[in-house]
Amino acid sequence: MLGTLTMPNILSPASPALFWAWLRYFLAPAPSSELRITMDFSDLDPHQKGVLSDDFGVAIATKWMLDRFGAFTHIVDGRRFANQFTHLLRKKRKSKAKVGMSKAPDFVMRDATGKWHVLECKGTQTSRDYQRRVLATAMVQKRALQLVGSIRGEQLASSLYIANEQDKTSSHLKVVDPDNEEPLIRLTGQHAGEMEEKANRLAIAQALGSIGLNEIAVEMTLPPNIDEPNELLLPSELYRLRSPREGRVASAKEQVRARNLNQFMHRHHRYEGRDVEFDLPPRGIHFRFRKARLRQGVSADLLTELAATDGLQEDNVDSQIKPYTAEAGIVLQTRDRQTSLAFGDVFYSELTWS
Repeated sequence: MLGTLTMPNILSPASPALFWAWLRYFLAPAPSSELRITMDFSDLDPHQKGVLSDDFGVAIATKWMLDRFGAFTHIVDGRRFANQFTHLLRKKRKSKAKVGMSKAPDFVMRDATGKWHVLECKGTQTSRDYQRRVLATAMVQKRALQLVGSIRGEQLASSLYIANEQDKTSSHLKVVDPDNEEPLIRLTGQHAGEMEEKANRLAIAQALGSIGLNEIAVEMTLPPNIDEPNELLLPSELYRLRSPREGRVASAKEQVRARNLNQFMHRHHRYEGRDVEFDLPPRGIHFRFRKARLRQGVSADLLTELAATDGLQEDNVDSQIKPYTAEAGIVLQTRDRQTSLAFGDVFYSELTWS
């Protein structure tokens, strides 16, 4: 979950997900029957511990949601999703701070029944008391969106406390469902079709970004009609918007045409992406694997279509991707030494230990 769906800003070429999100914690869990962190990882400096805690917090909470609800068709970035609906921002607000990206939730999810869920995640190794305090922050951040009516699912805030192997307390995930106060954007059943359309774009963008096609990935996440800059946009996105869209789209399509990606087959479908193998140092009896192989890719047919002359035209892109996303859903499977995650036939990713 961490290396595929929940890594911050996976669309950016600067994202650590492109190189080491998969492996940087492979020695972190202690050899125990429950999730605990080794003392070596517990002794990291505060900044590194904070990054680890946040990473585990989002990945484990998202996996918990997946297990609890059985199936999701979409798990997309909360800020980017909210940014698709800035035309619905409340006009009367007390301060600009209330619409900043710090108020956007981590994820927006659609389950197989058509219900939409909001999730904000936090993590800590400090203490259970601090876990409760950071949960209060998470409760604030989920307020950007309010879902009402037939589309409403869970609107949750979570906080993960990660114990080390010497702690007397155990690791603990706390999830609450507080009331929304002064939501920035209110979505109802009338918006269901638009929400699914936007989530489809973000899911495709996430898949493209994961294999390094960041130009087209970012372009697909930008709202088509941005009248004015808003505080949900990143500085890199504001910088991009200063250029005419025609030039940006041309650059994005050229990146797809010039791609030099690995090709592979999975279940009779062609994919293009990356296939890399990492050698791991010997670490004793508790970690017996010496290699990790990562293979992930996007539908070759979709890439060809997006690179076409009329690809990414604003009045055409949603109809282009609809056949690929119509029956797609997120499937996470673990078999022996391999874990795979797929989004329909659009995207496939697997990690194999040997």
